[in-house]
Amino acid sequence: MVLLLLSKLSRWSGTLERMSDRERKIVLGGGATLLLAGLIAVSVLVSRRVAGLEEEVAQSETALVDIAAAGPRYLQLRDDEKAVAEQLDRASKDPLQATVLAIAKEIKFDKKDPDGNPTSEKLADVIKFSNASEILAELTTKAKKQAPKKKAKKKGSKEVFLSTIDAVFQNVPDEALLRFLSKLETHPEPMFGLSVDIQRTGPTRDQMQATVKIGQFRYGVLEE
Repeated sequence: MVLLLLSKLSRWSGTLERMSDRERKIVLGGGATLLLAGLIAVSVLVSRRVAGLEEEVAQSETALVDIAAAGPRYLQLRDDEKAVAEQLDRASKDPLQATVLAIAKEIKFDKKDPDGNPTSEKLADVIKFSNASEILAELTTKAKKQAPKKKAKKKGSKEVFLSTIDAVFQNVPDEALLRFLSKLETHPEPMFGLSVDIQRTGPTRDQMQATVKIGQFRYGVLEE
């Protein structure tokens, strides 16, 4: 291999010696030009490759920053989802009527007995319940041209459903009703007022009649 290379160099040297000065300048200048062009081409390719790598690194850094920024939000959403699941699980263990009754026991109000003497009562003493029902909860709705076909459900499978009940009050102060609604809306369980119908039954605001429809999301087996 070395001998072959030396032989080619010797031939090339001899060829150059037989050329005139002008021809040698042209050949050597052309060779130098080709070598320079090759170096420039390699330099351009390397520069483009380096620029591409720098862009990929920049994109990776941006992606890492986005992931780091989205991390707390993801953890918060996961915690919120877990909290909702725990609330639904707790709600499935206690009947809605019992939960509402517990709230009514916390609210006291003053009134007068038939003889005109002041007494203290609890909303739990005058509350009555009616129209209890349980329906599957439509948590999400999507507009569709045709109604979706109902999937066959396994017997005993759990669903999220809405339990409702009417709480009826007679001759109670409006202030006690407002406290009841406030506690209802701020209760830690997934419970809320669906509708409220309040009417005055006497000359004062201490004589109010109210029907409050209460809903609570529950998780369990919905009996048909």
